[in-house]
Amino acid sequence: MPANGDTEERLTSLRQGSTETGAVKSYYDEMADHYDDTLAGWQYRAPEDACDLLIPHLAEHARVLDVGCGTGLMGRALMRRGAFDVDGIDISEASLRHAEGRGWYARLIRHDLQALPLPVQDDGYDAAAAVGVMSYIADASALMRDLCRAVRPDGLITFTQRTDFWQDRDFAGMIGTLEGEGLWTRVTITHPLDYIPGHADFTDEIKVIHTLCQVR
Repeated sequence: MPANGDTEERLTSLRQGSTETGAVKSYYDEMADHYDDTLAGWQYRAPEDACDLLIPHLAEHARVLDVGCGTGLMGRALMRRGAFDVDGIDISEASLRHAEGRGWYARLIRHDLQALPLPVQDDGYDAAAAVGVMSYIADASALMRDLCRAVRPDGLITFTQRTDFWQDRDFAGMIGTLEGEGLWTRVTITHPLDYIPGHADFTDEIKVIHTLCQVR
């Protein structure tokens, strides 16, 4: 990983859950060339755990939107488990170049996830997955409402959130509010799972919660 001061300052900001678009883009552009190897060293397995929740509900060739796809770890996890039609969307151009070269995506879109609506069709997908993304989103409920637009009725949305932000940003309340508005029904909220146990800055105090909801 680059060790210069600017990179370390951005990384500290991201650990704290920065929602500043420029910081997120710059960090992931810099990380793109060694992102997959770095995450493997950190024992990151959130995409595989997300697939454990999502795939039992998907038909063959289901259309999936990988929200914050980065270099394609979720796309790889999906395609290892079945034949799906996956589109990816991400702010990092460098990350998208890596994802494109791997052949897991039907379409890739460069876009800021905080600029809504996302440039995708209404009811265009059977499912959406936002894995390792929500800590960088200032208004989680707005993004989730837009994903409810993009995913067809009875389709699925899965996302992850760190346990510290789950509480501080009231994700349980957000899920309940959207349920009360008739946008989705919760299917599963997991107990806290390992996040990146191989990273010294993320102790047992910071884990990750996976959520699966069905669009109404």
